[in-house]
Amino acid sequence: MPTTVLLLPSEGNAASCLYSFCIAAAPFGLKILWEKTKLQNMGSGPQPTNISVGKHRVESVDSFVYLGCLQSSSSQYHPNLKHCIGFASSTMSSVPRIWKDKRLMTAIDIYLYQALVMSVLLYAAETWTLLAADLRSLEAFHMRCQRQILGIRWTDHICSATVLSLTGLTSVSKQIASRRVAIFSHSATLGEEVPAHQALHAHVDLSLGCFSGWNWEATK
Repeated sequence: MPTTVLLLPSEGNAASCLYSFCIAAAPFGLKILWEKTKLQNMGSGPQPTNISVGKHRVESVDSFVYLGCLQSSSSQYHPNLKHCIGFASSTMSSVPRIWKDKRLMTAIDIYLYQALVMSVLLYAAETWTLLAADLRSLEAFHMRCQRQILGIRWTDHICSATVLSLTGLTSVSKQIASRRVAIFSHSATLGEEVPAHQALHAHVDLSLGCFSGWNWEATK
C-alpha cells in the first residue's frame, strides 16, 4: 500500500490541502486511510494541534515511521537509530539455530548475516546524519553480532580487529561511507534538471563555500 507525504509550509494549510488531495484522488479510485493519516512538524517549532477534515480527525504526532525509518520532529537521528538496531536485533535473535549450527561454514553464516541483519540495520544509511556516539552504538552492535556468530565470548579477550579479520567484514563506518560515495556518484551523473542533482549541487556549494560548476570542479 503506497504512502504519500505532503510537505506544507504551515499548519494552517493542512486541512485544506488534505481535503483537496482527497477530492483529486477520488476519480482515480484512491482513498485516504484517515486512521493512518498523521500530522507532524519536521524541524524546530511547536508540535501542531490535531485537525479535522470533514468528519475525519487527523492526529498530531512527534514521530512517524515512513519507509521503514522513524522520522522524528526533533530532526535528530538518535531515535531512528534505536529503531533500526531494535529491528536488526530482533532479526538476529529470530534465527538462533543458524548461528549455532556447526555444520554451516562461517562464510555462509556471514553471508546470511549480511543479507538478513545488516540490510535491516543499515537501511537508507547513506542518508543518515550521525554523531560519534551513534557510530559507536552501531559498531558495538555489529561486533556483538559477529562475536555471536563466531562463538567468541567477552572472556576470550579477542580484539575487534581480530574479529573483523576472521569474518572478512568491514566496520559500519566504512560501509556507510561506501554507500554515500555510491549515491553521490549516482546523483552527480543525473541530468541538471533532476531535483536530486540540484540538491546535491547546492549542498556541495554550501560545504565548499565557493561556486561549483556543473562538472563538479570547484571554482573560485
